[in-house]
Amino acid sequence: MRFSLKRLPLRSQLLFVSIAVGMLLPGGYVYAFLIRYAVMAMLFLSLLDCRVSLKLLLHPHLWRLLAMMGGIAIATFALFRLINTDLALIAFLLAVTPTATAAPVVTRFLRGRVDYVTASVILTNGLMALAIPLLLPLLSDSSSASMGQILNATLLVIAAPLVLSQILIRTSPKVSQQLTAIKDLSFYLWLLALLLASSRTSHFILYESGNWNSLPGMALVALVLCALNFGVGHWLGKPTMAQETSQSLGQKNTMLAIWLCLTFLNPQMALGPMFYVLFQNLYNSYLIAGVAKS
Repeated sequence: MRFSLKRLPLRSQLLFVSIAVGMLLPGGYVYAFLIRYAVMAMLFLSLLDCRVSLKLLLHPHLWRLLAMMGGIAIATFALFRLINTDLALIAFLLAVTPTATAAPVVTRFLRGRVDYVTASVILTNGLMALAIPLLLPLLSDSSSASMGQILNATLLVIAAPLVLSQILIRTSPKVSQQLTAIKDLSFYLWLLALLLASSRTSHFILYESGNWNSLPGMALVALVLCALNFGVGHWLGKPTMAQETSQSLGQKNTMLAIWLCLTFLNPQMALGPMFYVLFQNLYNSYLIAGVAKS
Protein backbone atom coordinates (compact mmCIF):
# COMPACT_ATOMS: atom_id res chain seq x y z
CA MET A 1 0.00 0.00 0.00
CA ARG A 2 1.36 3.41 -1.03
CA PHE A 3 1.38 6.09 1.65
CA SER A 4 2.16 9.81 1.62
CA LEU A 5 1.78 12.78 3.96
CA LYS A 6 -0.91 14.20 1.65
CA ARG A 7 -3.09 11.22 2.47
CA LEU A 8 -2.93 11.76 6.24
CA PRO A 9 -6.24 12.47 8.00
CA LEU A 10 -6.90 16.17 8.61
CA ARG A 11 -6.32 15.82 12.34
CA SER A 12 -2.86 14.33 11.80
CA GLN A 13 -2.00 17.16 9.41
CA LEU A 14 -3.08 19.70 12.05
CA LEU A 15 -0.55 18.21 14.50
CA PHE A 16 2.27 19.00 12.06
CA VAL A 17 0.89 22.51 11.53
CA SER A 18 0.62 23.23 15.27
CA ILE A 19 4.22 22.22 15.93
CA ALA A 20 5.49 24.18 12.91
CA VAL A 21 3.57 27.33 13.84
CA GLY A 22 4.81 27.13 17.41
CA MET A 23 8.44 26.86 16.27
CA LEU A 24 7.93 29.98 14.12
CA LEU A 25 6.36 31.93 17.00
CA PRO A 26 8.84 31.76 19.90
CA GLY A 27 7.08 34.70 21.56
CA GLY A 28 4.22 32.39 22.44
CA TYR A 29 6.39 30.94 25.22
CA VAL A 30 4.87 33.42 27.69
CA TYR A 31 1.65 31.40 27.56
CA ALA A 32 3.35 28.05 28.12
CA PHE A 33 1.93 27.93 31.67
CA LEU A 34 -1.43 27.08 30.07
CA ILE A 35 -0.09 23.66 29.00
CA ARG A 36 -0.63 22.32 32.50
CA TYR A 37 -4.32 23.20 32.46
CA ALA A 38 -4.75 21.95 28.90
CA VAL A 39 -3.35 18.55 29.92
CA MET A 40 -5.72 18.37 32.90
CA ALA A 41 -8.77 19.32 30.80
CA MET A 42 -7.80 16.87 28.04
CA LEU A 43 -7.52 13.98 30.46
CA PHE A 44 -10.76 14.84 32.24
CA LEU A 45 -12.82 15.08 29.05
CA SER A 46 -11.24 11.99 27.51
CA LEU A 47 -11.87 9.83 30.57
CA LEU A 48 -15.55 10.70 31.02
CA ASP A 49 -16.65 7.57 29.18
CA CYS A 50 -13.85 5.33 30.47
CA ARG A 51 -15.46 3.23 33.18
CA VAL A 52 -13.41 0.11 33.83
CA SER A 53 -14.00 -2.74 36.25
CA LEU A 54 -11.47 -3.92 38.81
CA LYS A 55 -11.43 -7.32 37.12
CA LEU A 56 -10.20 -5.78 33.86
CA LEU A 57 -7.58 -3.66 35.66
CA LEU A 58 -6.16 -6.90 37.06
CA HIS A 59 -5.89 -8.49 33.62
CA PRO A 60 -2.48 -10.26 33.43
CA HIS A 61 -1.76 -8.73 30.01
CA LEU A 62 -1.86 -5.24 31.56
CA TRP A 63 0.64 -6.11 34.26
CA ARG A 64 2.96 -7.74 31.74
CA LEU A 65 2.67 -4.53 29.75
CA LEU A 66 3.68 -2.47 32.80
CA ALA A 67 6.67 -4.74 33.39
CA MET A 68 7.68 -4.34 29.74
CA MET A 69 7.45 -0.55 30.03
CA GLY A 70 9.91 -0.71 32.88
CA GLY A 71 12.20 -3.07 31.03
CA ILE A 72 12.30 -0.92 27.90
CA ALA A 73 12.90 2.19 30.01
CA ILE A 74 15.87 0.67 31.84
CA ALA A 75 17.41 -0.86 28.72
CA THR A 76 17.12 2.22 26.50
CA PHE A 77 18.25 4.57 29.28
CA ALA A 78 21.39 2.47 29.78
CA LEU A 79 22.00 2.27 26.02
CA PHE A 80 21.59 5.96 25.20
CA ARG A 81 23.49 7.04 28.30
CA LEU A 82 26.61 5.77 26.54
CA ILE A 83 25.99 8.51 23.99
CA ASN A 84 24.37 11.40 25.87
CA THR A 85 22.61 11.85 29.23
CA ASP A 86 19.81 13.99 27.83
CA LEU A 87 19.08 11.46 25.08
CA ALA A 88 19.00 8.72 27.70
CA LEU A 89 16.48 10.66 29.78
CA ILE A 90 14.28 11.29 26.73
CA ALA A 91 14.36 7.55 25.97
CA PHE A 92 13.38 6.78 29.55
CA LEU A 93 10.44 9.21 29.46
CA LEU A 94 9.21 7.88 26.12
CA ALA A 95 9.23 4.37 27.55
CA VAL A 96 7.43 5.06 30.84
CA THR A 97 4.98 7.69 29.60
CA PRO A 98 1.48 6.19 30.08
CA THR A 99 -0.99 5.18 27.38
CA ALA A 100 -2.58 8.06 25.47
CA THR A 101 -6.26 8.77 25.98
CA ALA A 102 -6.61 8.61 22.17
CA ALA A 103 -5.47 4.96 22.12
CA PRO A 104 -8.99 3.50 22.63
CA VAL A 105 -10.25 5.59 19.69
CA VAL A 106 -7.53 4.26 17.38
CA THR A 107 -8.17 0.73 18.64
CA ARG A 108 -11.85 1.10 17.75
CA PHE A 109 -10.85 2.08 14.21
CA LEU A 110 -8.58 -0.98 14.10
CA ARG A 111 -11.47 -3.20 15.30
CA GLY A 112 -9.74 -4.22 18.52
CA ARG A 113 -10.85 -4.55 22.16
CA VAL A 114 -11.50 -1.00 23.33
CA ASP A 115 -12.15 -2.04 26.95
CA TYR A 116 -8.64 -3.46 27.32
CA VAL A 117 -6.94 -0.32 25.99
CA THR A 118 -9.21 1.88 28.12
CA ALA A 119 -8.11 -0.07 31.18
CA SER A 120 -4.50 0.51 30.13
CA VAL A 121 -5.15 4.27 29.95
CA ILE A 122 -6.48 4.37 33.50
CA LEU A 123 -3.97 1.96 35.02
CA THR A 124 -0.81 3.36 33.41
CA ASN A 125 -1.73 7.01 33.94
CA GLY A 126 -2.60 6.33 37.57
CA LEU A 127 0.56 4.38 38.38
CA MET A 128 2.96 6.52 36.35
CA ALA A 129 1.64 9.64 38.08
CA LEU A 130 3.29 8.15 41.16
CA ALA A 131 6.32 6.46 39.61
CA ILE A 132 7.68 9.16 37.30
CA PRO A 133 8.12 11.84 40.02
CA LEU A 134 9.96 9.31 42.21
CA LEU A 135 12.34 8.24 39.43
CA LEU A 136 12.98 11.50 37.57
CA PRO A 137 15.13 13.23 40.23
CA LEU A 138 17.19 10.06 40.62
CA LEU A 139 18.00 9.91 36.90
CA SER A 140 18.56 13.57 36.12
CA ASP A 141 20.94 16.10 37.62
CA SER A 142 19.24 18.81 35.57
CA SER A 143 15.89 18.48 37.33
CA SER A 144 14.83 21.88 38.65
CA ALA A 145 12.65 20.56 41.47
CA SER A 146 12.67 18.12 44.33
CA MET A 147 10.96 14.74 44.29
CA GLY A 148 8.14 16.11 46.44
CA GLN A 149 7.53 19.08 44.14
CA ILE A 150 7.39 16.88 41.05
CA LEU A 151 5.12 14.39 42.81
CA ASN A 152 2.66 17.08 43.93
CA ALA A 153 2.54 18.69 40.49
CA THR A 154 2.16 15.39 38.64
CA LEU A 155 -0.55 14.09 40.95
CA LEU A 156 -2.49 17.30 40.37
CA VAL A 157 -2.11 17.13 36.58
CA ILE A 158 -2.74 13.38 36.12
CA ALA A 159 -4.42 11.88 39.17
CA ALA A 160 -6.90 14.70 39.81
CA PRO A 161 -8.62 14.53 36.38
CA LEU A 162 -8.58 10.73 36.52
CA VAL A 163 -10.22 10.56 39.97
CA LEU A 164 -12.70 13.37 39.25
CA SER A 165 -13.84 11.80 35.99
CA GLN A 166 -14.43 8.41 37.64
CA ILE A 167 -16.33 10.00 40.54
CA LEU A 168 -18.52 11.95 38.12
CA ILE A 169 -19.25 8.83 36.04
CA ARG A 170 -20.46 6.96 39.12
CA THR A 171 -22.28 9.75 40.94
CA SER A 172 -23.71 11.86 38.09
CA PRO A 173 -23.91 9.74 34.94
CA LYS A 174 -26.25 12.23 33.22
CA VAL A 175 -23.79 15.09 33.74
CA SER A 176 -20.88 13.00 32.51
CA GLN A 177 -22.86 12.02 29.41
CA GLN A 178 -23.66 15.67 28.71
CA LEU A 179 -19.99 16.61 29.03
CA THR A 180 -18.99 13.90 26.56
CA ALA A 181 -20.78 16.01 23.95
CA ILE A 182 -17.80 18.39 24.06
CA LYS A 183 -15.26 15.58 24.24
CA ASP A 184 -13.77 16.60 20.88
CA LEU A 185 -12.60 19.78 22.57
CA SER A 186 -9.71 17.73 23.99
CA PHE A 187 -8.19 17.44 20.52
CA TYR A 188 -8.13 21.22 20.07
CA LEU A 189 -6.65 21.61 23.54
CA TRP A 190 -3.94 19.18 22.41
CA LEU A 191 -3.24 21.33 19.34
CA LEU A 192 -2.99 24.42 21.55
CA ALA A 193 -0.67 22.66 24.00
CA LEU A 194 1.57 21.45 21.16
CA LEU A 195 1.76 24.96 19.72
CA LEU A 196 2.68 26.48 23.09
CA ALA A 197 5.20 23.72 23.83
CA SER A 198 6.97 24.18 20.51
CA SER A 199 6.96 27.97 21.07
CA ARG A 200 8.62 27.48 24.45
CA THR A 201 11.19 25.13 22.97
CA SER A 202 11.90 27.48 20.06
CA HIS A 203 12.41 30.40 22.45
CA PHE A 204 14.79 28.34 24.57
CA ILE A 205 16.88 27.36 21.54
CA LEU A 206 16.97 30.87 20.04
CA TYR A 207 17.37 33.07 23.11
CA GLU A 208 18.56 30.93 26.00
CA SER A 209 21.16 28.17 26.04
CA GLY A 210 19.77 25.74 23.50
CA ASN A 211 21.02 24.72 20.06
CA TRP A 212 19.64 23.05 16.94
CA ASN A 213 22.43 20.46 16.73
CA SER A 214 20.63 18.09 19.09
CA LEU A 215 17.57 17.72 16.84
CA PRO A 216 18.83 14.70 14.81
CA GLY A 217 19.70 12.80 17.99
CA MET A 218 16.32 13.50 19.58
CA ALA A 219 14.52 12.51 16.39
CA LEU A 220 16.48 9.25 16.30
CA VAL A 221 15.65 8.43 19.93
CA ALA A 222 11.96 9.13 19.31
CA LEU A 223 11.96 6.95 16.19
CA VAL A 224 13.73 4.06 17.96
CA LEU A 225 11.39 4.21 20.97
CA CYS A 226 8.29 4.50 18.78
CA ALA A 227 9.25 1.45 16.73
CA LEU A 228 10.30 -0.46 19.85
CA ASN A 229 7.14 0.33 21.83
CA PHE A 230 4.72 -0.58 19.05
CA GLY A 231 6.78 -3.59 17.95
CA VAL A 232 7.33 -5.07 21.40
CA GLY A 233 3.69 -4.41 22.29
CA HIS A 234 2.55 -6.33 19.20
CA TRP A 235 4.80 -9.24 20.13
CA LEU A 236 3.74 -9.17 23.78
CA GLY A 237 0.04 -9.41 22.95
CA LYS A 238 0.26 -12.35 20.55
CA PRO A 239 -1.72 -14.31 19.53
CA THR A 240 -5.05 -12.75 20.51
CA MET A 241 -4.33 -9.16 21.67
CA ALA A 242 -1.42 -8.00 19.54
CA GLN A 243 -3.13 -4.86 18.25
CA GLU A 244 -4.48 -3.84 21.66
CA THR A 245 -1.16 -4.31 23.47
CA SER A 246 0.71 -2.57 20.66
CA GLN A 247 -1.50 0.52 21.03
CA SER A 248 -1.35 0.40 24.84
CA LEU A 249 2.45 0.30 24.84
CA GLY A 250 3.11 2.38 21.74
CA GLN A 251 0.63 5.23 21.74
CA LYS A 252 1.83 7.56 24.48
CA ASN A 253 0.43 10.45 26.47
CA THR A 254 3.18 12.57 24.93
CA MET A 255 1.79 15.83 26.27
CA LEU A 256 2.62 14.61 29.78
CA ALA A 257 6.23 13.96 28.73
CA ILE A 258 6.39 17.38 27.03
CA TRP A 259 5.03 19.08 30.14
CA LEU A 260 7.57 17.29 32.35
CA CYS A 261 10.44 18.39 30.09
CA LEU A 262 9.26 22.01 29.99
CA THR A 263 8.54 22.22 33.71
CA PHE A 264 11.27 20.19 35.40
CA LEU A 265 13.97 19.46 32.81
CA ASN A 266 15.64 21.18 29.87
CA PRO A 267 12.89 22.71 27.65
CA GLN A 268 14.83 21.66 24.56
CA MET A 269 14.29 18.03 25.55
CA ALA A 270 10.58 18.50 24.81
CA LEU A 271 11.51 18.03 21.15
CA GLY A 272 11.93 14.31 21.84
CA PRO A 273 8.25 13.76 22.74
CA MET A 274 7.24 16.11 19.90
CA PHE A 275 9.04 13.92 17.39
CA TYR A 276 7.31 10.93 18.98
CA VAL A 277 3.93 12.62 18.39
CA LEU A 278 4.72 12.82 14.69
CA PHE A 279 6.00 9.25 14.39
CA GLN A 280 3.13 7.63 16.30
CA ASN A 281 0.54 9.54 14.29
CA LEU A 282 2.19 8.59 11.01
CA TYR A 283 2.15 4.94 12.06
CA ASN A 284 -1.44 4.97 13.28
CA SER A 285 -2.60 6.79 10.15
CA TYR A 286 -0.93 4.06 8.11
CA LEU A 287 -2.70 1.34 10.12
CA ILE A 288 -6.10 3.04 9.88
CA ALA A 289 -5.68 3.54 6.14
CA GLY A 290 -4.92 -0.16 5.77
CA VAL A 291 -8.02 -1.20 7.71
CA ALA A 292 -10.20 1.18 5.69
CA LYS A 293 -9.05 -0.49 2.48
CA SER A 294 -9.57 -4.04 3.74
